[in-house]
Amino acid sequence: MAEENEQIGPPSPSFLTLVLKTFAGLGGGIVGTLILLLIFLGASTILQPAWQPDAIAEGGEKSPLFIFVFLATIFLTSLGSNVVGSLLFSFVEHEKYSRTSTVMYQVFFINLVIFVMMAPFYLLFDARGLMNMVAFMAGFHVLLSSLASIMILEILGNLKYALVGVYGVIFSLMTSTGLIIAAYEFTGQNATVVLFAAMPLMWAMVGFVTVIVEMLYKWLYTVYGRDFLASQTSFGQDYGEAEVEEAPPPPDVSGSEFLNK
Repeated sequence: MAEENEQIGPPSPSFLTLVLKTFAGLGGGIVGTLILLLIFLGASTILQPAWQPDAIAEGGEKSPLFIFVFLATIFLTSLGSNVVGSLLFSFVEHEKYSRTSTVMYQVFFINLVIFVMMAPFYLLFDARGLMNMVAFMAGFHVLLSSLASIMILEILGNLKYALVGVYGVIFSLMTSTGLIIAAYEFTGQNATVVLFAAMPLMWAMVGFVTVIVEMLYKWLYTVYGRDFLASQTSFGQDYGEAEVEEAPPPPDVSGSEFLNK
């Protein structure tokens, strides 16, 4: 008979988990940046309009292969970062993220779906010469695919406390977005520096902030004794939920009366 070890209370990560998960996120972001760098070195001439949109707007030439190479770059970069980052997180917290194979399949599928759905917008903006919008879509694409991948990881990792993971992911992406904007301003609005620093910074913040949120929630649970972010916790009466009245037990009858019925 298999023993069921149900966790009592929210997870309580250690300081070591905080450090390891931060570096695991950093590693996932660095892998994505390395993929970007390799493609950048191999096709820098074709991809030049991506970081110099004003030159194209002023009449500069653009390779007809640009949009296709750019699409492949964004897809491979975001996919590599999301897969490796999720995999490293599962190594750090293997007890929590035990469904590694399922997570990898789901992360790949959601990245593919996002790419297919956003590709027409890239082609439309490129056809109209809106290079600034192409660059904006690339940033949005990377952010959206990272958000979806991390959400999948957190939900499959701990269904009972999936809401804690959702809060952690949202806060981490807000924090990393603020840091990326700050880096853009402090580097004299150098888009190239931000381009290569964005994914390591974002994934490192995901690893750091999600653990901080888990620690904070564990402290709130200890202080107040209320597990208000558990998926089973209800607030008020949900729609369609009615109180079930128990039917009264049947009256006792003698054996002869029971057989005559």
